[in-house]
Amino acid sequence: MILRLVVTDGSQTPAVAESVEVAGDGAVSGWRTVSDGGVGWFDGVLPPGELAELRALIASDRSAASPAPPPPDAGQEMLELTGSAPIAIAGIESPLATAARNLLTRLTDFPRAAVAVSHPSPTIARLSHRGIDPIRLDLSTVEWRESAWRGYYESAGDWSGVTAGPPDLEARPGWTYDIAIVPTDAVVHLTADFAILNGPTRIPVQAKYTPALAAP
Repeated sequence: MILRLVVTDGSQTPAVAESVEVAGDGAVSGWRTVSDGGVGWFDGVLPPGELAELRALIASDRSAASPAPPPPDAGQEMLELTGSAPIAIAGIESPLATAARNLLTRLTDFPRAAVAVSHPSPTIARLSHRGIDPIRLDLSTVEWRESAWRGYYESAGDWSGVTAGPPDLEARPGWTYDIAIVPTDAVVHLTADFAILNGPTRIPVQAKYTPALAAP
């Protein structure tokens, strides 16, 4: 392990509890609970050039690894580097701290057992399996929220609802689950709250779909 970042925030629902770890050979792995790129487990390998850039940043910028108290009411961001104990970096904006946070987003390019939400038609929000491994889900209560936008963040409406599905299912590659939503011709942002099952543990998660809006 050359870098590990653990992010937690219990002030929101569902609670954030995410991690990303990079090994010396470039292997990257982790877990996402609230994400546009999918929620669940991720595993992959960083390209050699990207790994070399990360190693150089770790070597040159350890200012991120200076203990500092987090801002009031902020979530925790704990960064661990080779040969150092985990330290809090919430509120720190050094190049290394930023790169570590960006790795959480990069992580979703390597789905292993994950679920994402999309908007394939005006009337549907679709949950889809991502990755190669199965994942168990609790869809007994799927809370969805839809925000429509015209122009640049000009609200065109907000809607929400609850859909009841299977309480315990195994999603595999190719699996999808459609949720009926309010049709609109505006740009739609979606969230879907449900749970991933890991053995006897039920983990609340939130899949997000937030396409970019055209700037004026």
